[in-house]
Amino acid sequence: MRDWGFLWSYLRRERRRTALLGVVLLAGTACGLASPFVVRAFIDSVTGGAGPAPAGPAPAGLGPAVHLVGLFLLVGVVRFALQAVEAGLAESVAWRSTNRLREHVLDHCLRLPVAFHYRTTPGEMVERVDGDIGLLSNLFSRFVVAVAGEALLVVGVVVAMFAVEWRIGLLFLVCLVLGVVLLRRIAVLGRGAHVGYRAAVGRFMGFVEERISGLEDLKAFGAVEHTLRRYETLNSALLRGDLRAALVGSSLVWASASVFTAVVTALAMALGGWRFGTGAMTIGTVYLIFAFAQQIQEPLINLSTQLQDYQRAMAGVQRTRALLAVDVEPEGGGALLGPSDPSGPTGTSGPTGRAGEPLAVELSGVTFGYTPGHPVLRDVSFAVPAGTSVGIVGHTGSGKSTIARLLVGLARPDAGTVRLGGRPVEDLSLRSVREHVALVSQDVFVLDASVRDNIALLDPDVADERILAVLGELGLGPWLAEFEQGLDTQITEHSLSAGQAQLLTMARTLLRDPAVLVLDEASARLDPATEERLDQALAPLVRSRTSLVIAHRLSTLARVDRILVVDHGRVVEYGPRAELLADGGSRFAALLREATV
Repeated sequence: MRDWGFLWSYLRRERRRTALLGVVLLAGTACGLASPFVVRAFIDSVTGGAGPAPAGPAPAGLGPAVHLVGLFLLVGVVRFALQAVEAGLAESVAWRSTNRLREHVLDHCLRLPVAFHYRTTPGEMVERVDGDIGLLSNLFSRFVVAVAGEALLVVGVVVAMFAVEWRIGLLFLVCLVLGVVLLRRIAVLGRGAHVGYRAAVGRFMGFVEERISGLEDLKAFGAVEHTLRRYETLNSALLRGDLRAALVGSSLVWASASVFTAVVTALAMALGGWRFGTGAMTIGTVYLIFAFAQQIQEPLINLSTQLQDYQRAMAGVQRTRALLAVDVEPEGGGALLGPSDPSGPTGTSGPTGRAGEPLAVELSGVTFGYTPGHPVLRDVSFAVPAGTSVGIVGHTGSGKSTIARLLVGLARPDAGTVRLGGRPVEDLSLRSVREHVALVSQDVFVLDASVRDNIALLDPDVADERILAVLGELGLGPWLAEFEQGLDTQITEHSLSAGQAQLLTMARTLLRDPAVLVLDEASARLDPATEERLDQALAPLVRSRTSLVIAHRLSTLARVDRILVVDHGRVVEYGPRAELLADGGSRFAALLREATV
């Protein structure tokens, strides 16, 4: 019931369509129940209620039978029309509801801590957001409608049979109660099998996504055969899970439903035949019992064929609820990084500033790890005055990029405090932090969109003049001139070189006019000539902001004010660049010597 309570929170906005769907289902059920009564009346009218119709010309009383044929056709046409309307309404309700759920889950995933995404492959996330929820669309549009319609039909049949012959009505009722209990127990057995199957699908999709992303490396290093063997292993596990779910969740139900309905039909026909033999029933009523027995058989068989989809969908619900139960990253406090209130007593700016005005940065006793018990940073402390540029250096894996993620709010420290403008980050609105702190990393994403939309990130309020001004500040006018249609040029990840994509990200970042600029190997993909040209363009922009520049190529740190050396997650050296460079025994000087060897 908790699963259905969870789904109702997304379905309830479709109450009007759902109510209309209920009316259509009732009307369709009424047509389904009316048809056997029309046929009974037809049989009794041509047979007189018992025995075959006499030979020879049709009796004068056959006129009502002709009208009954017309009524039967009309009821059939109306029923099929209602089924068409029912299907359309069900699809509408299903897609609207699941799209609402999909949007909620996607928003939740985007706000999950970065550590969660490190533990989960992109392919598995796609399967959780789209695959699992896609099953719910089928649940709403097919299974729920089928169950609701068939339940109404079964209730109508039982009521009708009580009205026709209470003994047969009681037989139907007892058998149906037993059948529902049986099917429910079998459904519980199948739920676990389908949960395991959905988990296997997620692992399989994650594997495929990772291998496709690294296809060039796999080919270059001769790992294709190994990948195919691993693919076969995962695919075999997927097949075993699917077969187990199908066997327990569908085949067993279908077999049970078939045996059950055969027994009910035999008992109903035996009782109807006995009552006909005693003269208590007409031949038309015997047909009515047979028709209703078949109508009860059909819902159970339909349920058996739909149950596998139901169990898959409910397994998806469980996985979706588990995903939504993962805590999102803290939103922070309500404080904003912005200009001081001009109505204040002094009218002077406080510790915070607007985007573009430099902010002081401080880490105090910060410890952080992506996995509990495995810290990447250990008791890191340093302060960067507003408007100062700092170069962060250290060997691979020392924790440099983790510092950048903490500053931009992509991660929160396990211990210690990160301060911006003198305020702890946890007291600040996360949105405000990311408006004032910009990160340019070596990992670049490109939208399948125009150059304009890639730089403005689809913001229609950004004027072309502003975009062109930013490109001019960075000296990227010649780069834009390479595109025939200028800002309207449609680009993709594969239509740009790695260096061009990096330049695109630079422009995207500086368009925001950040107060704190973090460059994490931002020029790693550029050729030396382009790097030098971009470095000259960035120089005045870096000096006008608080800047942290992470670099392996130490030559890119020629213009920074200070140097921070990180080793195994600890700050081992911090001071003015000129002083550290002049001190031959400093760690920075040693790194420079290593770089020139």
